[in-house]
Amino acid sequence: MKRINHYCKTLGALLVIGVFTTATANAEVLKLRMSVESTPGASTQQMLGAFRDELKKEMGDDVAIEYFDSGTLGDEIVHMQQVRTGQLDVIPIGSDAVQLDSKWAVFDIPFLFKDRDAVAAVFDGEIGRELDASLQESAGLKVLGFGEIGFRNISNNVRPVVVPEDLKGLKLRTPGSKTRILSFEMLGASPIKMNIGEVYLALQQGVVDGQENPLGNIRKWSWHEVQKYISMSNHVYTPITFVMNLKRYNSLTDDQRASIDKAAAAAVVSSRQYGTDNDNNLVAEIKELGKGKVEFNEIDVAAFKDAAAPIAAEIGEIAGEEFTAMVMKAVQ
Repeated sequence: MKRINHYCKTLGALLVIGVFTTATANAEVLKLRMSVESTPGASTQQMLGAFRDELKKEMGDDVAIEYFDSGTLGDEIVHMQQVRTGQLDVIPIGSDAVQLDSKWAVFDIPFLFKDRDAVAAVFDGEIGRELDASLQESAGLKVLGFGEIGFRNISNNVRPVVVPEDLKGLKLRTPGSKTRILSFEMLGASPIKMNIGEVYLALQQGVVDGQENPLGNIRKWSWHEVQKYISMSNHVYTPITFVMNLKRYNSLTDDQRASIDKAAAAAVVSSRQYGTDNDNNLVAEIKELGKGKVEFNEIDVAAFKDAAAPIAAEIGEIAGEEFTAMVMKAVQ
């Protein structure tokens, strides 16, 4: 009888240990939900995909990822709501980040950045840390890094845009950023807020005359098929604000956070290189695809900078004068 009791106690102890070990092992698996509105090849999708692949490489079976793209779960506004409520863990945000935090309005100041070195100096330094702290407070989101949507250019079907006067009366699709809309209104255009997935048909049917986006998006969404002129304005640089739900980030173990941070850093590098490669290669590619139907031109930068000076003052009031001054100092 004693042997039976001893056996039962031993078996019970082993079962408890086994259950505890299994529960511990399961708890160590990091489960993440991530999503993006864009389709494969778009800048935001490319960055999220790079993060996913790098994290899987880093953590192996210790991470289980649910990944969605192509707007399966909604547009960028819906994604921003879902990541704040914890329905999603990680998303990339483009121009709509300004709707979460007014400091992002500063990046709608025309001709703020002269090149990618200036971009890196801002986002990888004190300004980037300030933006991270601000978004944590305003939206409950942790900034994992800043990738690249890129330098934006203007396309349309009416005329080449060389000087600001050429924008007058043009119906241009813009994202929902109030400061982007403000900028084009002050330059004389007629900006129209529109979801990115609706742009091709709107251009084709003449609902809008043109739009403004980096070459990568022009190529990805095939807008070159329904546009006659692409003006290389580089008027605004749009970052990808790559975020994670703050509570979820803080709940991770030190090792998990280290893996997240490492994968995000790799995704930042990949995203910026993707933007650089697009700028280097896509003019020739779009010309070839357009078979002479798409005309590229340069703008009068000096004329545009003169016209844009009052815009910077207006946007600075929205973004915060002190913060705007910090950014201006960093880019000089």
